[in-house]
Amino acid sequence: MNSSITVDNRSAVSLTGVKSVESVTDTAVVVFTDDGDLVIRGSSLGAEEFDPESGILRIFGRIDSLSYTTDKRHLADNMIAKLFR
Repeated sequence: MNSSITVDNRSAVSLTGVKSVESVTDTAVVVFTDDGDLVIRGSSLGAEEFDPESGILRIFGRIDSLSYTTDKRHLADNMIAKLFR
C-alpha cells in the first residue's frame, strides 16, 4: 500500500497508507505504515476516525514535526517482545 502525507497550514495532516494507529496523545500521534512507524509531534493533537480498509487518517492540532523511526516495528510486535523479557 502506498502512503502519502499532506500538511495543511500546520493545523492538519492527512495520511494515506496507514496500517494502524499505535497511539494518540495531545503531543504525539504514532501510526504504522509500510515505511515504518511515523511520529507526528505537536500540541493539542487529535485524530479523526481511522478506517483500516482505506488506510486514511486525518490528524488535527498544531503540527510541529513528522518523522519516521529508523526501524520498522509495529506496536503488536513490541508488546509481544515485552511479554517475554
